[in-house]
Amino acid sequence: MKSNRKIYLRAGLCIVGFLFYMQAIAQYPVSGEVLNVDNDFSNVVVQLKESNITASVKLLPNGTFSSSLKWNKTYYFTFIKKGYVSKVIEFSTLIPQGLNTSTIEPYFMPVRLFKTFDGVDTVFFEKPVAKIRFNKAKQRSNGELGDFEHDMDYSLQVKYRIDKMREKGEQQKDNAKNKVTSTTSAKTTPEKKTSSNVTIDSANKEETIEKDAVASIEELNGAPALKDSYPDGETIEEFVLSNRIIHRHVFMHKEYRRVFLSVQHDWGGNFYFIDEAPIGYRCISQEMFTSSIKKYRHKIKSHK
Repeated sequence: MKSNRKIYLRAGLCIVGFLFYMQAIAQYPVSGEVLNVDNDFSNVVVQLKESNITASVKLLPNGTFSSSLKWNKTYYFTFIKKGYVSKVIEFSTLIPQGLNTSTIEPYFMPVRLFKTFDGVDTVFFEKPVAKIRFNKAKQRSNGELGDFEHDMDYSLQVKYRIDKMREKGEQQKDNAKNKVTSTTSAKTTPEKKTSSNVTIDSANKEETIEKDAVASIEELNGAPALKDSYPDGETIEEFVLSNRIIHRHVFMHKEYRRVFLSVQHDWGGNFYFIDEAPIGYRCISQEMFTSSIKKYRHKIKSHK
C-alpha cells in the first residue's frame, strides 16, 4: 500500500514538473512591421534586449519581423535607421500565475519611424517611447478577453514631449526663415532675392513631405484623418468608399482618447484596429474589438 502511494506521489511530482517545464519553455509570438521609411529597409536595424543580452532580429525585405518571447520577462525592442529617430519599445511578458497562455492572441506591433527634425532630443529617445504589458483588468471575466496593451498614460506623456520637441523645432525653423527673408530684403540684386525664395519653398516642401510620410491607418485605408477635437463620450463615424466601409469609434473623456477602427471590404474581409498612440495602429481580433467597445461604452456611462 505504501509503495503504491510512493508511486502515485512520484507520478504526481513528474506531472507537476512536466507542466512547469512546458510553461517555462513556452514562448509568446510577437511580430511587427517597420513603417514610414519609404520602403527602404536596407539599413534598418532591429535589436531585442533582455537583461544584459542583446540579439539581432531579422528584418524581412518587406519590413516585417517576428520573435518569440519567454514569459515573465522584460524585453526592449530597438529600431534604428540612419537619418531617422531611433525608437525603443518596452515589452513585459509578465502574466498572472496560472493563466492559460493559449487564450492570449499573438501580438502584432506596427512601428512608425520618423525622420530626425530640428529640436529633437536624441537622449530622450534612448528611453522607451511605449510600454506594453498584460492588462490584468481584461482577464476572462464578464466575457472580456485578456490581452497585451500599451500603457496609455505613459504613451500620452511621451507624445506630449515629442509634440513639444516638434514645436521647438518649428520655432527654430521659422526663426531661420525669418532671418533668411530679412537678409534677402536687405539686398537689392533681384537674382539673389529669387534664389532665397527658392530656398524657402524647398524648406516648405521638405516640411510637407515629412508630415505626409507619417501616414495614419485612416489615410492608408482611405478614411479622413482624425479631427483636432471630439466631444466627450463616443463618436461613431462611417466612411463609405468604393470597395470598403470604415467605421471609426472615438471615445473621449476629458483629455483621454481611445480610437478603434473596423474595415469591411467588399470581397468579404473584415479587419479591426486599435490606436496605440506613438506605436501606431495594430490589428486586433474581432472578439477584442467587440469587448473593448463594450468596455469603453460602460466606462463612459459610469463617468456621466
